Amino acid sequence: MSTVMVCGSIALDLIGRYAGSFDAYQSKYPVNALNISLQLAQLTTSFGGCGLNIAYGLHQLGVKVLPVSAAGRNFEDHYRQHLLTLGMDISNISIDPDYAQCATAVLITDDHGNQITAFHAGAAVSPRRPLPSAISGIEAVTLAVLAPEDAPIMLRQARDLAALGIPIMFDPGQGLAEFDRADVLELLNLCHYLIVNSHEWEVLQHNTGMSVEAILTGDHQVIVTQGANGVDIYSANQPPLRVPAVTSTCVVDPTGCGDAFRAGYIYGLLGGWSAQTCAQLGCLTAVYNLESEQTQRYQIVPAEFAQRYTQAYGLAFPN
Repeated sequence: MSTVMVCGSIALDLIGRYAGSFDAYQSKYPVNALNISLQLAQLTTSFGGCGLNIAYGLHQLGVKVLPVSAAGRNFEDHYRQHLLTLGMDISNISIDPDYAQCATAVLITDDHGNQITAFHAGAAVSPRRPLPSAISGIEAVTLAVLAPEDAPIMLRQARDLAALGIPIMFDPGQGLAEFDRADVLELLNLCHYLIVNSHEWEVLQHNTGMSVEAILTGDHQVIVTQGANGVDIYSANQPPLRVPAVTSTCVVDPTGCGDAFRAGYIYGLLGGWSAQTCAQLGCLTAVYNLESEQTQRYQIVPAEFAQRYTQAYGLAFPN
């Protein structure tokens, strides 16, 4: 069985729900230099981190996944048992006793799915994190995902993976704006797949000074998620491909939907299916997350997943 390595943060998320609209709040109380005060209708703690969210989605889809990360002492409180109960391999999650906390994300979502996000890296920057080449079983890894982290960490991992000849999916996330141009260019050169949301796609073009055509001069594929508008896929010498999102009548929380999409897309890549099919599988996996209160709580039953795919796209499930 193919193994997917996911290098990325492991975090404990604080997820708050604001009963209303950020737009309405801004109209009623004009925001001055981001000085705002929100009364939350709900506040929960959940298991998160982009890296582990992607790993969770892959695990739900039956993919053998190998998360590589660093965690603080509070990982031992509940997170370790959560992953062990799932049956996930945690042998390459390094606990650094010098850090009290794992990475921490604070996310506040309004009733329209808009979010305010704050992130603290915590133990994610620990030097105890192993390099891919030092990991037992690395020869079984057929794809590595570099989930959002600081540029030096992603570069170190990308160089190591490239030397091993392992294909890379580069997922820079919201931290992309802080990357140096040289870092981005090197990571683009090393990766086989680039996945970003629409805002990050604009930031990448602006910060590198590169056009879409220039970015696509290599043989890598660019996947740009557009939220409820679906996903665009770009490849050299091919017209852009737009795949619609899967609609849902049970929207609970958009937190982690991008990570779930990535898991579904990778599942399609491992199956050797077309970019369109990969995107459809990604959109469907994202909906499972959207309909769940937390990023690592949705459950995928293969027969139901296949049925929902056919209902959403009018196509037989790929095999």
